[in-house]
Amino acid sequence: MEREELRLAEAFTEERTWEADGITVLTASVSLPQLAGRCARRFNRYYRRFARAYLTYCHQVLLPEAAASCRDAQAVSAPWSVGRAELSWRLSHQSGEVLSIVSDAREVISGTPPFCIRRSEVWDLSAGLPMPLGEFFPAHTRCKKVMLRFAREQTQKRIESGAAYRENWRAALRRSFNARNFCLTAEGLCFYYPLCAVAGAKEGIVTYTMPYDDERGPFLPPVG
Repeated sequence: MEREELRLAEAFTEERTWEADGITVLTASVSLPQLAGRCARRFNRYYRRFARAYLTYCHQVLLPEAAASCRDAQAVSAPWSVGRAELSWRLSHQSGEVLSIVSDAREVISGTPPFCIRRSEVWDLSAGLPMPLGEFFPAHTRCKKVMLRFAREQTQKRIESGAAYRENWRAALRRSFNARNFCLTAEGLCFYYPLCAVAGAKEGIVTYTMPYDDERGPFLPPVG
């Protein structure tokens, strides 16, 4: 029997609102991918658990911050706005049964700088499992070493063009590297660093794109 093809379906969405002292101080919205098909259960469960974990984070971490910002503003009659948290996703690439998903969690609490946390997964839909970074390089490749070399070369060029990186950016690149922080695009394999880890906030989430290379990697997954 031919296996049923998995395909993206309607996203899982949820919204929450929290109050403090009778005032709405925080709202949250979640949108995460879902698949249609009999073998989509693991994928769908993964993102629904992610949604629950994020809403728990909003309740336990962001709600107290939002409530405190409201009380502080009231005490001095300062301007104030309701805190907002948004978790959204995008499809960065699809090659056959390989699906690359990027999720951004953005939060704005009155009186504090906006913040964004990125997370990504590259899925092998035939196995129903996320793919590790090593799958996109030749066997025995020291992926971290190769990628850090690329990041250092690109960073030097960016600094020469006026980008504002930290003084110890070389050490920060090495220290903050996470082999799970990558995704696929049409241009190449992208890997990224947490906001403010290697550069100032105005540089956003620092991202590097390594072009695909059939011999040295990273490899572009086959379409069929």
